[in-house]
Amino acid sequence: MKRIFLFLFLLLNGFVLVFGGYFITNYVVRSGDTLYDIARKFHVSVCTVLDWNSTLTPSCLRVNQEILIPQPDGVLYTVKTGDSLYTIAKRFFTTVEDLKVANDLSTNVIRAGSSIFVPVSCIGKAFNKEKSFLWPVYGVFSSPYGWRIHPITHKRSFHTGIDIAAPEGTPVFSSSAGVVTRAGEASGYGLMVEIKSGSTTVRYAHLSKISVYTGQWVEEGFLIGRVGNTGASTGPHLHFEVLFSGKTTNPLSILPPLTEVYALKDTEEGIGGK
Repeated sequence: MKRIFLFLFLLLNGFVLVFGGYFITNYVVRSGDTLYDIARKFHVSVCTVLDWNSTLTPSCLRVNQEILIPQPDGVLYTVKTGDSLYTIAKRFFTTVEDLKVANDLSTNVIRAGSSIFVPVSCIGKAFNKEKSFLWPVYGVFSSPYGWRIHPITHKRSFHTGIDIAAPEGTPVFSSSAGVVTRAGEASGYGLMVEIKSGSTTVRYAHLSKISVYTGQWVEEGFLIGRVGNTGASTGPHLHFEVLFSGKTTNPLSILPPLTEVYALKDTEEGIGGK
């Protein structure tokens, strides 16, 4: 019954497309609307709305502008060649069973190019919370903090963060809570999100998409963007950089062990279950 009322509400507020396990409504912006108000009306996060609408600018909403909003709150992932439900579940720190339920899948077979819907309520079940920072992305550790031969200039230089290789479009989550102090182009960093809390600043670089805006408060585990290959980059990866009082530090010293990035526990809830 609740699902029927939700569908009728969406129908009255815009055109609705129905897929396996979820709806997409095409909301038309009205006079006086703000991004926050729209997100609250549909019980989704602002991050979700921005992730679904890449060209959306929170400060420049236009009357009659169309915005895609999913129900329930969740995001899409485009299946790449070589992907399985298991690898996708790891990228969202969730479970295969959650993905199958959300997409009405009766088997584990998926096709490259198809879309998998991932509800926010199940994202983050496998975050490792042993340390004060979460791993921001599930991928392959590809470059350490410290002196190295730069992959583009081929000169010795200091790497101010760590690199985690992952397919383009892989979700990037906030490693800790804070205020977004930068969200956009940043020279060699490409598309970058910077989040600050007290004397701590965290940077997430080379993104393909940004799902937050400057001035926004984000909790740990929020979707803030997608892995990309922007800026001075030789392939899709996340550059993850942590500064304390303006000085960089080795992120591995404040993250859970590399061998325990994905840590599923029976009692864990997703970020939408808090």
